Amino acid sequence: MKRHAPPAPVELVVAPAAIERALDVYEQLHPRDPSVILQARKILTQHIFGMVDQGEQDEQRLIVGGLAHLKAIERDHEIKSAEVASKNPEETRHHSRLNKARSPRCVQSRP
Repeated sequence: MKRHAPPAPVELVVAPAAIERALDVYEQLHPRDPSVILQARKILTQHIFGMVDQGEQDEQRLIVGGLAHLKAIERDHEIKSAEVASKNPEETRHHSRLNKARSPRCVQSRP
């Protein structure tokens, strides 16, 4: 039976601490809607654990790398809150129709 090595302390301690610290800094720079913070947490978690997978172990570098990644995403397109997205139902319906039109699984049968 093959045994897996226990996760390194960086995965259990350093990375989660870096994610929390980066989120604290992100919120302090500009207070945001809780749904934006939730999205930012997901983005940071994926990015910071990706950095760990590539060998980064320094907490400060993980924090800075995570914040730089969030900034780059915001530069390309704003991380929108669920509240903002729900205020424009026409845009949501438009995107929904486009996605259905592109999806091969969404074949509508007519009676």
